[in-house]
Amino acid sequence: MTAADKRDALVHIHAIGDRAATDALDAIEAARKANGDSGIPHTITHLEVVKPEDRSRFKALGVIASMQLLWSGADEYTTDLVKPYLDESLSKTLYPARSLADAGAIVAGASDWPVTSPNPFLAMTVAITRQGTKGVLNPEEAMTAEQMLYAYTRNAAEAVRRSDRIGSIEPGKAADLVLVDRDLLTVAPAEIADTKVLWTMFGGKKVFQAER
Repeated sequence: MTAADKRDALVHIHAIGDRAATDALDAIEAARKANGDSGIPHTITHLEVVKPEDRSRFKALGVIASMQLLWSGADEYTTDLVKPYLDESLSKTLYPARSLADAGAIVAGASDWPVTSPNPFLAMTVAITRQGTKGVLNPEEAMTAEQMLYAYTRNAAEAVRRSDRIGSIEPGKAADLVLVDRDLLTVAPAEIADTKVLWTMFGGKKVFQAER
């Protein structure tokens, strides 16, 4: 980690369990101490379980939390295969998106495709409702629609070191845009999953037009 950071390489670490998240943060902290703050937004992804004492370290170390919140509902995996084997202090915050955001972490949207769907609208609905096939999982960790829009735009651009060019609509940035068929900030969360893209623009040129 320290060697990669010194060579200006962005490091993307996969961490499922709480020990993995702690070790990843420790490695990034070691790099920051050895090299100074490089400003590289190193990323930890998945983050199914994060110890409460580690949540504030993301902001302190400039680490992005890249999360697949399509997975954050109650289903056979979370309720039957994971929760029964975790200490309650961890199981009650499984996929702790809101806790990380409240602690100042930048939460970026991710899909882990082709493992699961790359459709951000499906993930947004689950992130907001925490609804799965077996009910609602840890509703206190639900995100807002606005937070999830940032997760899949500005914050995702930060995660790939491209926020100077993409991720928000500002003068001088690339005109990479999509037009959707509904206002994601005002519709019912369950309706976000059915969102359709009407057209896509890349670099100021329309590259996709939905059939009417």
